[in-house]
Amino acid sequence: MQGLANKTTDGDCGLLANTMNDFFVSVSDHLPRLNKSHKVFDVNEELPDQYVISVCTTFKALESVKANKATGPDNIPAWVLRNYANVLNSLREGVLPMEWKMANVIPLPKTSPPVSIEKDIRPISLTPIAAKVFESIIMKWVDETIEGEIDAKQFGGISGTSTTDVLVELVHMWYKATDKLNSYILDFSKAFDLINHHLLLDKLQSYGLPAHILRWMATFLLDRTQRVKIGNEYSHSGHPNGGVPQGTLSGPKCFLVYINDLRTNVPLYKYVDDSTLFEICDRNDVSVIQESVDIAARWTEQNDMKINSEKSKEIIISFAQDGNFRSTIPNIKIDGRDIAQVCHAKLLGVTISQDLTWNKHVDNIVKKAGKRLYMLYQLKRAGITRKIWSVYMLVW
Repeated sequence: MQGLANKTTDGDCGLLANTMNDFFVSVSDHLPRLNKSHKVFDVNEELPDQYVISVCTTFKALESVKANKATGPDNIPAWVLRNYANVLNSLREGVLPMEWKMANVIPLPKTSPPVSIEKDIRPISLTPIAAKVFESIIMKWVDETIEGEIDAKQFGGISGTSTTDVLVELVHMWYKATDKLNSYILDFSKAFDLINHHLLLDKLQSYGLPAHILRWMATFLLDRTQRVKIGNEYSHSGHPNGGVPQGTLSGPKCFLVYINDLRTNVPLYKYVDDSTLFEICDRNDVSVIQESVDIAARWTEQNDMKINSEKSKEIIISFAQDGNFRSTIPNIKIDGRDIAQVCHAKLLGVTISQDLTWNKHVDNIVKKAGKRLYMLYQLKRAGITRKIWSVYMLVW
């Protein structure tokens, strides 16, 4: 990350790590910090027997952890945890070790060299394996409770679904309604970082989760810390006010619950934080998609989130060659600002064209593959080992 280091901190990894961590934490500064005054902490009843975690259950969870999985801030490898399964029971007291609530953030550059922390850095969080083991058990109970309650058009974070499922269904719907279709690809700004913990716990409680599970979840969110690691240097620790912990098993599920009540007047398909609205609109009809976008905008305001108007796109799908249909549909607006009408839009890694052909997507894949092959060729010529190749392919 030499470009960013030179620009902001003269190459000092420690200062750069502090700069990055301060930025990542500041994203949620405007959110109210969670404290023990929330009602879910007030639990006086005994823990039901079905929620007592046995040693056998813990061992099964440990067996699912890959032995070579990167360790978190506690530096405890998975093989050590197998010998101490009997101590992993924090549900009865609703108390978690502070070490379980720490994260090491590894900044990966999206571009080379990165210039902006906000736009060019992807933070990857490493959390303790012990916490992940316990989360896997808790999440099974959460899944059992909320099963059937999650929006049928939410495809992310649901067992048995993938990006392929949502893309196939969307493209199928679009093919059936060509020359009548207007779609809006909605992008949330810092979606996972802007979750209000108070609202999240209220929503979890509305699904009827047992009191002890709620208290554990609240304790899991309370007083979390993170630090950025660059090379061998660590930043000081920061305390984010909100957000679902990235790098945890419960984070994506919490996000699904948080966004589950976002509904609009037109079909809204969701894959975790990627959302796509579309309407079937005849040539002589009045478009109502703006009304649904306004509903989504009001929801984000009420839930302390933001729509990224720069990354959100409108694409009018039509096989018509004259373009008259597209010209009859006004631009979608967010906060009075026109959203760009585009001929091609990126959705879940696939380039969608307004005529539903795949030429542009294939071109993009070929170009990307060509760049990778060229770099691999150069690495091979330089005698770089295959292990370094693998790292390059991960961060490219």
